[in-house]
Parts: sequence; structure tokens; C-alpha cells
Amino acid sequence: MRTVLPLGVLSGLLSVLACTEAHAASTFDEATAKLSLPKDAARTWDFETGAALVGASFAEWTVDGGAPSVSLAPLASAGDAEALLVAGDADHVEGNRALRLSGRRGLVLSDAALFDGLAKGKMEVTLWARADGTTPQVSVIYDRDVESAIGSRTPFASVRAVPTGRETSDGWAELSTGPIDASVWGVPARAILVMPSYYAVDKDAFVIDALDVRRVDGKPMEAKACTTQNVGAVCGDDGDCMFGRCVASTFTWGVLPEAAHRSEIAERWVHWSTRLMGDRNAAAIGLAKLTPDARALAKVSRSSREFFGGMNRLVNELRDNHTSFGSPANYSSFAPQVLYGTSSGLGACFGVVDKDIMGGGRGFAVFRATSGTPLTGKKLERGDVIVSIDGRDPKEWVDDVWHTSARTLPNDPTSDWGSAAVDLSTLITVRANTVTVARCASADACDADHREVFTLDVASKAYQAVVADAGGNGESFACSARFTDAVERLAQPGRGEDAVSTQTGAGGETRVQFDGFVGRGTWQSTMTSVFSARPAAVVMDARMGHGGYYQTVEHLFHLLRGTSDPMGVFSVGRGSYDEADPAWLLDQYRECTTSRGDQWSCFVGNANGFFANVADPPGKETKIAWLNTYDVSANDFMPRLLKGRAGFRVFAPHATAGAFGAISSLPSLYPGWSGGSIQVQDARFAAGFDGVASARWESGHGVEPDEVVAEKLSDAISGVDTILTAATTWLASQ
Repeated sequence: MRTVLPLGVLSGLLSVLACTEAHAASTFDEATAKLSLPKDAARTWDFETGAALVGASFAEWTVDGGAPSVSLAPLASAGDAEALLVAGDADHVEGNRALRLSGRRGLVLSDAALFDGLAKGKMEVTLWARADGTTPQVSVIYDRDVESAIGSRTPFASVRAVPTGRETSDGWAELSTGPIDASVWGVPARAILVMPSYYAVDKDAFVIDALDVRRVDGKPMEAKACTTQNVGAVCGDDGDCMFGRCVASTFTWGVLPEAAHRSEIAERWVHWSTRLMGDRNAAAIGLAKLTPDARALAKVSRSSREFFGGMNRLVNELRDNHTSFGSPANYSSFAPQVLYGTSSGLGACFGVVDKDIMGGGRGFAVFRATSGTPLTGKKLERGDVIVSIDGRDPKEWVDDVWHTSARTLPNDPTSDWGSAAVDLSTLITVRANTVTVARCASADACDADHREVFTLDVASKAYQAVVADAGGNGESFACSARFTDAVERLAQPGRGEDAVSTQTGAGGETRVQFDGFVGRGTWQSTMTSVFSARPAAVVMDARMGHGGYYQTVEHLFHLLRGTSDPMGVFSVGRGSYDEADPAWLLDQYRECTTSRGDQWSCFVGNANGFFANVADPPGKETKIAWLNTYDVSANDFMPRLLKGRAGFRVFAPHATAGAFGAISSLPSLYPGWSGGSIQVQDARFAAGFDGVASARWESGHGVEPDEVVAEKLSDAISGVDTILTAATTWLASQ
């Protein structure tokens, strides 16, 4: 006989939703073994008849060669739904029937009159579901045009329902949003979207029943002016600050877990960061900082901004570019993390500059600007320098705000400049109020009497645009750490490989531009062709290096460095989590650097590596200028392996990220969140394996440039690529 299990009886379940004191759930009748919908609900769907679903729509995941989208098919008659209503004893939890959906099909429930009536207050959405191969994803969608928001673009806002911990003995579980604002910045809730996972197959299904929408006490959060520094004081414990206005953090970071589940999430990260983390430097930070701070955060957090934002920051500050907390499935105007750096509301992308004509020092200046009018109304120009953000030093502001909003941070803090510059335009648009910019009179004059200084009110324009459009901020272009491309005509990537572009430079040097080491076919054959010609001088422009595969790094290495100038790498996982790596660790996996190794043992130990083994590599005598800025993973390994080679020089404003190890995915820890990731190795570099024992663990130390060079502000104004010029000048020298 069906029973409702006591709260918290199942390991890993939430015991009760946080902040749900007003929760008046469906009641369970022991005699009938069924639920009764709450009598105070503003609207219920009991799924007893097809007629009650007329006006709803089926929704189905589709792929048209691009990103996944949802197609809608309105339910025009009762017959459209009748065939999906099931009546078996186990197939409903309330009344006599429930709705069963399979494959990639879901349901959209919309009722304009209902949501208009709730818009000035708060509400809660609850339903019961049973997974038959897949669990439904239940979201409340906010937008003025719900069909467009669900079908062809991201919605204005959304909230994902989560398990409350109430379950029946035969597999039914209650999902709820908890109390949420019924409108966001005047944009009302418009629909409830119940969908399977995009990865569901035809045999996967779920059953839903007893869905209700209820009023709860309170009003929507007022869109007060705020900053990231005063968000708690102005917006309250539950608030977040985006586009310079308060918004409930339920719409940014999601629903706040209750204390027991917060503790479980914190403990998972304590375990991962101290026991599984391969990066020895990050593991030490995990023990000293993340462990106590995450446990404290789980106890005291009063909002999802405080908890999830705080956990994201703690994981970022482990300082491992391969390690990330994960991201909420928040594809709306209120996504809290910067996942892609674009020109955004400023209509410009920034790079790292040497402020030579402003008295020196590092700064952020425009590398590329739109030819049109940006959101702020003021066109920026190449060479415009950021003076302050919200009245603060730009780098200080970045260090404060970016650490919480970034997806991950470089291992080596000196590498922050390049990574932050790529994210900066988006970060300012979403999280800043004002930005003050200086424009030099010329490439030769930029003292106080020869510069224009102006302040852009970014937040007010961004807020107005977001509210008016309710779906996006217009088109923008991706940002790059390159001031210019080293190659004029760029090759297009194909079949999942990074593009490798080549041309002959004005000085006769061969120029090669690429972003990473993903590719075994065209990528490797192109590199082989470049160096098989035994060129005298080559520029390798890797200033936007996102990494790639060990085998691809090894392929290029053996083209460039041989046994007469030996070098190699050994990568391995942790030997012990509670003490220093044991003495046997290196010898145990020595043969993992050769073809003689026991491949299963190497896999289990996360061990691999290689050393120079070619007597006369084709690129041995080639003079190589290597350009770095935003470089991680395989783009750390390659310049580190070539460091010290005759005729090799790295040109960059700072070190690479310093992520020397393989990355592994982690499972999601909360409904509506993607899983994060963790680095499971660290690496040592030496001329031969016998030298590995005395080498250091490399993660946390980026590859330092041989020539520290950043784009000069004077050059930027003149359109000259400082780093590329320095590289070609060196190549041309004797």
C-alpha cells in the first residue's frame, strides 16, 4: 500500500524547502492512499480530463543543426490529451488519472488571467511527478511573449522547481519552487514548463499529477538602484544586483537549498578539493580555505546569492582553471556567471595594455569596438582606457566582482589580467553601474591636458534595454585577447577540430595562428606541413589558447624538440590525500611515459607523459616566437615543454594560467545545475624521467614570458600590434 515517507527518510533528500514557512502542501489521505489538492490554490491541474488541458501546449525538444530549441503544438481539443492520461493504480497520486509524457515531449501550461492576477504578489508552484526513465524539469517562465521565449529564444527570467523531500513509497515525489516573486521588474510569470531532459530517448517517460499554483504572502522585490558592494544593505538578504537593480536571487542563482542539503553540497566540495584534486597547490587551498569557509557558508547563508555565489567564489579561489563549481541552468537575462566574453552593452572588447603615455602601469583598453551605436549611446574607440569602475580602480573592482561571477579562475593569479580583459565588457554590463573612460588626444599626447575623460551610466541603459526587450541585449561579437590577428585570412574549424591558419609575413617569417590543441587530423597534418619545410622563422600566435589534448601537444613537441635538446613531462594523480605524495608514486608509474606501461594501471593512477625521442625533428633549427596571453591547459603544456630550447622565445604580458593536468567532469549537486569539473593530475617537467623526482609540481605556476610585453597604449591608438611587432623584430634579428 502506498504511504508518504517521512521527511528526510531517504539519504540525500531535502528535508524541507528553505524559506517555505507558508508552504501548504497537498494533504495525504491514508485511507484512500491519495493526495488532495490544497483548497486555497489559485489554480490547480488535476489531469483528470483532456478538456481541462485545452489551451495548454505540448512542447518538444528539437535540433535544427544548431542549439537545442523547443517546438510548441497547442492542445486545441480534449482528444489531443486524452490518449496520454493514465489511470493505473500506481499511475496517479491524486484523483483517478494523471498525465504521462515520453521521449522528448513536455507540456506548457499558461493562463494569462491567473498570472496577471498574481503579478503584484508572490506565489508558489507545486506538482507531483514519478520518473519512468527520466525526471521532469519544471520551470516557471517569465516573459511578455511566452511562445517566443520558450520556442525560439531564452526567456526573460525563469525559476526551476526542486524536490521538497516529500515522496511516496511507490516513487512519486513533490517538486516546488517555494515562494517566488510572481513578476520580475514588471514582467509577469506566463507559463509553467514541464520538460524531460534534452537527452531523453523514446522509452524514457514521466508521469505528473496534482499541480497547483498558490498565492503566498509578500510582494515582488522592488527594482531599487544597487551596486555589487551594497547589495545586502539595499536589496536585502534575498536580493542580488544585476544591471544596477535589485532582483530576487532566486532568479539568478536559483532556489536556496535547506541547511542540511547546503551542508551536503559543501562537504562534497571539501571531499573533492582535498582528496581528489590533482593540483597540489589547489588542494592545499582546499584544506586551508575552502574547507572551513564552505562549512560556515552552509550554516549562515540566507539566500542563493550568498550560498551558491559564495560557493562559486570559494571553488574559483582554489585557483585551478580546470576546476569549476558548475552553473545554474539559467538561460535568461539573469544568468549570474560570465560564461562568454562579448562586446555586450559597451559595444567593445578590452585587452591588457601598458599605459605608456599615461605614466605607465597596466590597464584595460579597447582592442575592438563596434561601428554602430552601442547600448550606452557612446561609441568607444581603440585605445580608450578604463579609468575606474563604480568609482574604484578597475583591477580592484575586477578582483572583487569577477571572482564570484567567473566560471573559473586561472591557477596563476598573474594570469588574471588577460582572462579578465576578455570577460570585462560583459562583466561591466551585467554587474557595474558606471565606467569612467579616458580618451587620449593622440598616440603621443595623453597627459591630463590632452585626454578626454567621460563616465558612462551603463546600468541605467542596460536595465532599460533588458526590461524593454524582455529577451536580450541585441547582437554582439566575441572578445579576443589578440589586438590583431597574426594571419589575415583565418581558416575555419571543421569536424570538431581547432582551426590552424597560416601565411607568410612581411619579413618572410611563417605565421601560424591557432587557439588550441583539439584535433588529430587536419590540425596535426597542418603543423607537420609547416615544420616539414624546415622554415627559418615562425610566429606561433596562441594568444587565445583554450587547451586541448595531450596527444596533440605531443605531436607538435616531437616536431620541434629532439633528443639532442631533451625535455619531457610526467603527469600523475594524487598518491595520498592526507599526507605528502609517497616516495613510490613516481617509480610506480614511470613506464606510463612509454608504450611499455600497463595501460590500466596508468589509467587508474591518472598517469601519462612523454619525453623527447626524435633524433632530428624537422623544426629543431627553426627560430620560434610564441605569443601568449589567455592560455590554459594544453596551451600551458606546450610553451613549458619548449622553454629553454635554443631559438625559442615566449612573448606575453604575463604568465599562462598554469593548469598542468587532465580535467574530469563532476556530477550535478542540485536540480537545475550543471555539474562542475576538477583537475585530477599535476605535472613535472624534466630533461628525462630521472630528473622528475627533483622537479616541482607545476600547477599554480604559469609559463613566464621570456619577453614581458603588453600592447602599448600608444601603439593601440596607432593600430600597431605591440606583441606581434616585438616577436617579428626578434625573429628578424641575428
